[in-house]
Amino acid sequence: MGKWLAGSATLILATLATGNPQLHAEEFPWCVKMDVFTTNCAFANYNECALVARNGGGACIHNPKFRGDAENSKSAAKTSNKQR
Repeated sequence: MGKWLAGSATLILATLATGNPQLHAEEFPWCVKMDVFTTNCAFANYNECALVARNGGGACIHNPKFRGDAENSKSAAKTSNKQR
């Protein structure tokens, strides 16, 4: 049992050290902020975000952790301003 546990731990640490992209959460440009403690940043566009925000009583915000290209960010901001 100890060898199995040590082998599993070694495999997990090796995977983390290689920077395997499957272990990182994907960031999207839009978030629904429901309250002080609840934010869901799983929205690729403003329309998806607005639908969930409307149904759940939250508000759409730009994801501060999203690092997309500048052109997509500008077009997303223009789209959100038109729809407000």
